[in-house]
Amino acid sequence: MHKYMTLFLGVAFLAGCCFANDSTLFPKTSYKTAVGTEYVSAALIEKTWRTDPKADGTWPMPKPVDTSMYKDATDGVKGVVTASTPGSNKKEEVGCLFDNDQNTKYCTPNATPWVQYQFPAGVKPSIVAYAFRTANDAAERDPKEWVLQGSDDGKEWKDIDAQKGIEFLSRFEIQLFKLKAAVSYQYYRLVVKANHGGEHFQLSEIELFVNK
Repeated sequence: MHKYMTLFLGVAFLAGCCFANDSTLFPKTSYKTAVGTEYVSAALIEKTWRTDPKADGTWPMPKPVDTSMYKDATDGVKGVVTASTPGSNKKEEVGCLFDNDQNTKYCTPNATPWVQYQFPAGVKPSIVAYAFRTANDAAERDPKEWVLQGSDDGKEWKDIDAQKGIEFLSRFEIQLFKLKAAVSYQYYRLVVKANHGGEHFQLSEIELFVNK
């Protein structure tokens, strides 16, 4: 028994040395944080990026997103929010996507729902960008592929933007998506095409931006 244990530990040690020192397999990547630049290996990212942040500081933080040049067009507007499927419970309904509270979320037992925001009659803001904020847990529910659409009547839709292969590095992370040209519609619809493998879909916040 002792002989086999020694052999096992020896092989494990050699394998660890080979992979730990291979900068080609695991190149270092920098992420800007509040306390400077933290360098983490690709191996560490692979092991941690789909989990919750850790208190010991090993979490690879994403770059901060500056949205100070924008205003959320849904703020202070009594729009109508609907979705293809309801939230998992009353605390996770679709309206939570537009409440400016990262501690709430829309979570639904549908991996590919659509979410619609209808501005009041006569209100057609000039949208130049939009942003998503991830929720508190379950990174496999994050959106990965989607289409953003616009409509003047809620019936005929035009594709505004499409994204594929989008990854989120942390919980409560904001990602900003700038449009190629400003658009003005009364209705906006997010059509989710894929998430990261979960049976549910969730987001904390959606913001539709106009220039200040």
